[in-house]
Amino acid sequence: MEKKNKVSALSSIKTKIILLIVLSVLVTTTLCVSRVISVVRESQTLVVKNYMKDIALIAGEGIDREMTFVDAASVLTAEELGNIVGSLRVEGMDSSYAYVVSDGGTMLYHPTADKIGQPVENDAVKQLLGKIGKGNRPESDVITYEFKGVMKYASFYIGKNMDYIVVVTADEEEALESIHVILKDSILVALITLVLCSIVGLLVAIRIVKPIERITQMTTSLSELDFTRNEHQDYVEKRKDETGLMGRSMSVLRNQLTSTIKSIAVHSRHLYDASTAMNNSAEETAIAIDQVEKAIAEIAQGATSQAQETQTATENVILMGNMIEETNEEVETLRENARKMRDAGNKAIGIIADLNTVNQRTKEAIQIIYDQTNTTNISAMKIREATDMISDIAEETNLLSLNASIEAARAGEQGRGFAVVASQIQKLAEQSNESARQIDGIINSLIADSEKSVDTMEDVKEVIEKQNENVMNTEGAFHEVKDGIDKSIDGIRAIAARTKKLDEARIRVVDVVQNLTAIAQENAASTEETSASAAEVGSIISSIAENAKQLNEIANEMEENINLFVVE
Repeated sequence: MEKKNKVSALSSIKTKIILLIVLSVLVTTTLCVSRVISVVRESQTLVVKNYMKDIALIAGEGIDREMTFVDAASVLTAEELGNIVGSLRVEGMDSSYAYVVSDGGTMLYHPTADKIGQPVENDAVKQLLGKIGKGNRPESDVITYEFKGVMKYASFYIGKNMDYIVVVTADEEEALESIHVILKDSILVALITLVLCSIVGLLVAIRIVKPIERITQMTTSLSELDFTRNEHQDYVEKRKDETGLMGRSMSVLRNQLTSTIKSIAVHSRHLYDASTAMNNSAEETAIAIDQVEKAIAEIAQGATSQAQETQTATENVILMGNMIEETNEEVETLRENARKMRDAGNKAIGIIADLNTVNQRTKEAIQIIYDQTNTTNISAMKIREATDMISDIAEETNLLSLNASIEAARAGEQGRGFAVVASQIQKLAEQSNESARQIDGIINSLIADSEKSVDTMEDVKEVIEKQNENVMNTEGAFHEVKDGIDKSIDGIRAIAARTKKLDEARIRVVDVVQNLTAIAQENAASTEETSASAAEVGSIISSIAENAKQLNEIANEMEENINLFVVE
């Protein structure tokens, strides 16, 4: 539900306010910057032109003043003009310089020496020369012209005798360079202003939209039938603007609806409880009436057949007496068999005790055999050690006989007898070594068999232990059987005594059954009348139960509808 009621970012009032502020700032800033640039451009252009005009005027008046003291030919030389106008330019502008043109269109002075004495190329200057040629002397002014694709400013001064023109020129782009700086600064200020206004707009939008969002949450809760107090309700109600008024109105509406729903819920619960109790009572009453009808019908049927059953009961009681006598005989037989079982159990216990004794002796004998087998195994290990020692001695003897044979061979005829003895010793050593190997094989076989015997005795010990445990368990079981037999004998005695009492009670039952026959006949007549009355009451109770069931269903449905509301 929360996702369904959530407003998209583009549709949000917050976004619209921020966009409005951003657009307003952008439009205002654009208009202001455009106007400022236009005014600054006009002002800067006017300042530069006036400055250039003043420079040209000062230079021309200086030349005219010189010409009052010296003849024109001396003043209008490249060297003299260089001294007067060579350093004149618009301060801070590299493209600015001054030059002098004669009335015949020849360059009298130019910062570029190659152009001195050459015809002037500037169309604007040529137009001025044309006016001079007609006898007109234009006032000092600033003209704009294009020279080799570059827009330029040119201020001019025409001598009093109209025999020369002083021109001060500068590139328009350089003259208006400060405007670009102002434009960059203006754009930077505009961006900063835009960011600040956006932040302020965001804060204002949040402050405006936040209470609206809180009210939206409150209305969403109400639409979902949740009338519990919202955690932001106090914040909205304390506001002094229209959202506070809306929040207080929503709170009043919530309180009134909550009070109404609680009241309806209480009455609905009472109605549901009452209808449920009534329905349960009606159902229980209907069940009780139905049971009463069945009971009355059963009583009537039982009363009708009771007389017949009492006769049958008398016959059965007589048969019971015969069965009791037979039971007495069987009980006596059972008692005799129980005595025999007890005697057999006592004998079995004695046999188990003897078996336990024999088993214990077997266990001790097995332990002795196990110990002897271990001893045999240890002895075999010692024999193998002795055999290893014999093998070592035989090998050393064989080595000594070999050395003796070598020494006898060196001795020649004198050592021949010693060589024969050494050969015999070597044969005996080899036979001893072979015998030791055979003994070692036998010992290894004996050790293997001994180890198997040890393992077998371990298994036998475990079997004997298990057998001993089983014998002890069997002895305990036989003791339990003996105790059970003793208890059975006591029970048989008790059965015999109760059977005797049962035979005495049988005689008394015959008398009681005869009295029941008369009472049953009287009950049959009464139950028929009661059955008719109970049927009529059952019909009325069924109608009440049906109405109570319908009322309970209505109350239950109303309770479910009330539970849809969530209140404190």
